[in-house]
Amino acid sequence: MAVKQESVLTSFVMRLLCSLLLVFSTYNPSGYSYVHWMIGDSPAPIALKVVVGIGLLLVYGVVLTVMYAAFRGIGVIVGGLAALLFSVELAILLVPIARASWHSWALLGQYAVLLALALVIAFGVSWSHLIERLTGQQQKRYVG
Repeated sequence: MAVKQESVLTSFVMRLLCSLLLVFSTYNPSGYSYVHWMIGDSPAPIALKVVVGIGLLLVYGVVLTVMYAAFRGIGVIVGGLAALLFSVELAILLVPIARASWHSWALLGQYAVLLALALVIAFGVSWSHLIERLTGQQQKRYVG
């Protein structure tokens, strides 16, 4: 019986969706995020807000550790610069209308930066898997 191999695209899309969920649940301009919940007038107890914040910090710590192990130090810097470049290009491409208000430009800029951050996280988490599938060589870097 053969073991079914998942495709690289399916794996990357799943990681991209998880990174989008992580980034947009932390902050998004719509007002439904952890940041807005924390600073808003929610009747939720402060202990629950702190526990959720600690959970988000732990998830970000794990993700950044995996990204650092995959890219090494210089790769994280290049990834940040790629996110900045991608967000600027996306903002320029998506609003060709010259009469757009400053509010729409600011909103688009926020979404572009969040999307770029999620893409960099998805590539960082998927990098070793992508390289292994493309070249057949396993990358073993121990985090610690």
